[in-house]
Amino acid sequence: MGIIELGLIAGIALLISIAKMDWTWRLRVLSNPILLDVIIFTALMLFHWGTFSGVMVATIGAMICSLFLAAGRFAVGHKENGKYIPGQWDISDKLQLN
Repeated sequence: MGIIELGLIAGIALLISIAKMDWTWRLRVLSNPILLDVIIFTALMLFHWGTFSGVMVATIGAMICSLFLAAGRFAVGHKENGKYIPGQWDISDKLQLN
């Protein structure tokens, strides 16, 4: 398996993890993209450290995760200062906003 394919697998794993969450948690994840990018990149680097190809898999995996998070923010929106900012699809009916 190549480096790009393994990076895609890391990105798809993030999608599957987010798909299992309820909408409130999904918006929490989408609302903190920089923090999540740092956490994902650090975790992938720790898992794959030791070889050049492992570091490249971690880098590409983090980049793909970042692209998926940006696409999620564009598609369903995010929360900013406690207020829902809709994306292309308004999911406010699925949220239990206070």
